[in-house]
Amino acid sequence: MPRYRSLGAVAVAILPAMILSPASGRAEVEQVSMHRAAMLSPQWRIAVNLHYGQVPNASGYSEVLTAGRVIWAFGGTNPGGQSSPVAMFLAGGTWHDSALPGGLTNFISDASAPRPDDIWAISEYGGYVLHWNGTRWSVAKSWGPSSDLTGVVAVNSRDVWVFGTSADGNRTVGTWHFNGQTWKPVDAVGADIYRASAVSAHDIWAIAAGPKADSIERFGSRGWRHVRTGHVLVGVRWHDILAVSGNDVWILGTAASSHGSGRLVLAHWDGRHWARFNTPLQAWAGQLASLGSGSVVATAMSSGLLGDGLIIEMTSRGHLTWSTIASSLGSGVTDVAYVPRSHMLWASGGVLTRLGGNAALWTLALRHASPRTAPAD
Repeated sequence: MPRYRSLGAVAVAILPAMILSPASGRAEVEQVSMHRAAMLSPQWRIAVNLHYGQVPNASGYSEVLTAGRVIWAFGGTNPGGQSSPVAMFLAGGTWHDSALPGGLTNFISDASAPRPDDIWAISEYGGYVLHWNGTRWSVAKSWGPSSDLTGVVAVNSRDVWVFGTSADGNRTVGTWHFNGQTWKPVDAVGADIYRASAVSAHDIWAIAAGPKADSIERFGSRGWRHVRTGHVLVGVRWHDILAVSGNDVWILGTAASSHGSGRLVLAHWDGRHWARFNTPLQAWAGQLASLGSGSVVATAMSSGLLGDGLIIEMTSRGHLTWSTIASSLGSGVTDVAYVPRSHMLWASGGVLTRLGGNAALWTLALRHASPRTAPAD
């Protein structure tokens, strides 16, 4: 893990957003889609700071999610070497380790929880899928450690999708679907999906990663089909997608900049148009979570030599805010989850130590249902 520096407040000029009308196929530039950016409240509190494995190893949490009233964190230890997965949950105000099947290696990299007693998790480089039935974890499917699993979406225990195409479009295991009894590979359009997000069993949105360009796909009654997006995707390597509804879909990615570093980009579908938001942040995209009311939060890592872990909020009206998560030697942030009943944000990742690195979780108490702080220009 690199060492990170703190981010100062930055004044941001109004930037254009590109909007495409699917009916006309023409792109229009709206000049007032981005508004002045401000930092969120800096009162992030570290809630968990744990080390796993041998002393020199790095540890980290890759995923944080809510399942009913329970919060789960997934990750592992020693990325790039001999490693072991980790799962734990917060219930009754106490964190509990959750025992995993023996013999597993590598991180748990993604998870999906349609119900508290129905959670599915994958290991990107371990090549396996785990299932929690409310009592214990079991291995639901394994392709072996040479696989590259990049996403999992579980609608319910009889409708689970696993994706195995890398961000640069290299298909390893491809796309698989579980119907409650058997796993079957998906061919044709749906075979190259990198990440996906489900509104329902019959409405799933996905990023199909290609060697030259990414595309957006949608699953419905006629299977997987390409979505028309025009120029909104051009020049961006898209990293995550969030479908809140069929008329509220977000994607997050990184565009190459003239300085060779990445620039954070978001795009939003409102049911009629795609809007693209080219943010001023030099950062590598992480993962998305919904704040409700047309607003999302996302994680990112600033792309300088000494990077920051960033938490970004974007509204569909173009309001941008962000904050940093820092420690004395540096922090990395991977995922974020919002808990509406407590108005809390949870972020996962890790912190550097003088001997290696610890897995970490942070919390931020929001004054309102969303941490919006930036006025419109």
